[in-house]
Amino acid sequence: MQKRNSARTRHKILQAARRLFAESGIEAVGIRDIAGAAGVSHGLVQRYCGTRAQLVAGIVQEEVERFVAGSESAPAPAKPPSTLEDFRGMLKTGGREFEDFARVIVHAELAGLAPGGMLTSGQPTPATQTIDLIRKLRRRASVEPPQLDPVLVSAYVNASLFAFATMAPWLMAAVGLRPEDYEARADEIHEISVSLIALAAGVIADERTAPPVKASKPAKMRRSTRAAKKQPRR
Repeated sequence: MQKRNSARTRHKILQAARRLFAESGIEAVGIRDIAGAAGVSHGLVQRYCGTRAQLVAGIVQEEVERFVAGSESAPAPAKPPSTLEDFRGMLKTGGREFEDFARVIVHAELAGLAPGGMLTSGQPTPATQTIDLIRKLRRRASVEPPQLDPVLVSAYVNASLFAFATMAPWLMAAVGLRPEDYEARADEIHEISVSLIALAAGVIADERTAPPVKASKPAKMRRSTRAAKKQPRR
């Protein structure tokens, strides 16, 4: 029971830190600010999470652990995507929570905390699960997929998600759209990521809307048909 209560307290502190860091940046938020937002004492924040750098590391680990079934500190572990529809749903439901996490990572980079070094080697992440999804879909594909490295495709897709989560107004304005268009067209933007993964895997992004594929005649039969058409009538 005590272990469970400690995990809940730590999670509450990390969630408060995550929200404040996302809104104001790392250096602008103090331990007392986090304690007040979490409804705990200053001492408890230091006891469970330590410094701001350790708080960021805790936020990174908690986000990653949401993708590991059975994690005690993750309140709702996510199921790894095994289909494009799973990935599409993950993008749609991630929403605000992922945006806050992306902003924390960007602020941590700017503060020189190197959040990439806070990942545990070999631990599954959303990015590695995207790689696994592409490889899994390739094994099911009936055609030879293009020579796109699943690792780089995953990095590109995740980079675009981070970019839109942290600077959507600027990106939309840069292409001549209104900043508020991002919310209205978020599903279209997500579908581009789904389509890129489908392309890398050699599958159709959405079979429900795909046009029917006409069966092509063998080359020998096509030559015979053309030759017959050229023969003069008698």
